[in-house]
Amino acid sequence: MSRRLPHALARVRTVDKQVRAAGPAPVIAGRLSESARIRAALRAAILDVALVPGAVIAEHDIAARFGVSRTPVREALLRLADEGLVDVKPQRGTFVARLSLKRIEEALFVRQAVECMILERVAAREDRAAIAARLGAIVAEQAAAIDAGDVGTALDADTRFHHAMVVASGLEGVWSVVGEARDLHHRIRAIAVPELGSAAQAIRDHRAIVRAVRDGDAARAARAMERHLDRNFALAKAIAALHPDYFDAPERSTVRPN
Repeated sequence: MSRRLPHALARVRTVDKQVRAAGPAPVIAGRLSESARIRAALRAAILDVALVPGAVIAEHDIAARFGVSRTPVREALLRLADEGLVDVKPQRGTFVARLSLKRIEEALFVRQAVECMILERVAAREDRAAIAARLGAIVAEQAAAIDAGDVGTALDADTRFHHAMVVASGLEGVWSVVGEARDLHHRIRAIAVPELGSAAQAIRDHRAIVRAVRDGDAARAARAMERHLDRNFALAKAIAALHPDYFDAPERSTVRPN
């Protein structure tokens, strides 16, 4: 078992309490309800890197933590495997999926294509000043969270900033695409903020986007977003150099420190 796993399991338990507070899991059957609750807690712990990439996940440990049988745990893990967050290896065990630079690059490519077009729509709106004010308020919350050392709240504000931008475009349904792409490299942000101090630059990037939206300069807003996402990939490569064991084996030998 990974040395971080006992702490991580405690984090899973904490997340589970948050999930319970948010409301009941879907009640299709008691077993499936437990499975949904466990999946939500494990998913949050994986994305926040409380469970590190490559960590062993022991079904019996998770079942004991949640006070359930292993069946709903197994169901939750299979769903997470479908999302690419867990690797189930027959005869070897179940592991937190390692990161992939290729998948991260693909996700950022999708985000750049979609979010730059989103900004063109937002910057063209007549109420863009009000939109910029709303976006700016979220950035202020992100900065305050970083000053307070609250990484979780800062990451949440980061997500809310991008979501608010999509909503302002009038194409809220596009968030499913952007959100899925963000999940593919959410763990990079969760590692980069505390270890590389990346939040300060992200906040500057967000403020540049807000200014461009306020000024109605779609081209400048798109360029700011492109630079922002390019920096995300640079962070991924930096983390791969610092933590090669967090990444897929074929990529470990190809990444070198800058």
